[in-house]
Amino acid sequence: MIIIDKIKDLQKVCKIISKLKSQLIDELPHYGHDALFLKNDEITTGVLNNITEIKINLVTGELLYFHNEQGHIVDLTRHEFIEKLKDTVSMYGLNIPQITGLTNLNTADLSDYLAFAKKVNTSLELFRMKLMGHFTQVHLWPDGFDYSVEWFTDKKEEQIGVGISPGEDKYQWPYLYVNPYPFKEIMTNESLVSGIWHTDGWKGVKVEWKDLENKTGKQISDEIYELFLIAQHNFQK
Repeated sequence: MIIIDKIKDLQKVCKIISKLKSQLIDELPHYGHDALFLKNDEITTGVLNNITEIKINLVTGELLYFHNEQGHIVDLTRHEFIEKLKDTVSMYGLNIPQITGLTNLNTADLSDYLAFAKKVNTSLELFRMKLMGHFTQVHLWPDGFDYSVEWFTDKKEEQIGVGISPGEDKYQWPYLYVNPYPFKEIMTNESLVSGIWHTDGWKGVKVEWKDLENKTGKQISDEIYELFLIAQHNFQK
């Protein structure tokens, strides 16, 4: 089974966590209030307001709602978990958005996803260490379930989005994208070290994950950086 099919319910839970996070903190630049992170074996909100963290352990399949040194565990592998989660967050005045078709998580599927997510996150974190100027953290976006870093020129909303998607309706298999915006069509004349220029819908470089996954995180980050340098030419044309 491909990755995207294994994580549909995990993605739905992450959408819930993202909405809870948005209720706990003020709006952040570039929608950071909606984003999550991968840390060790867990998807997390990060520590919010120095007091609250919501996270999913991808080894155990458990959710921890941690507030002011009080912890509440919800086993996401059990069928009735959504009711327990509702009861937990209501104690803190939060509301869960309506999510349809949500079923309990499978630890085997979570384990497979964790292996993928760790390599993706490591590769992007190593790439991020090469950047200078104005850029974001490595975010996990619940809607697309992609990990990404955004880099900005600070001129006219110019930016480059660099991320790795687990797949989607149009593309079943995971892929890397490097998207300069606003995109100049002349960029498609530029030679690439890997991948292709993608212009159907979103515009930028697309590299199939299968062409990267057997490399080390550092090798992947180096390749991403080379593509990023090419994408910067978009703002010099």
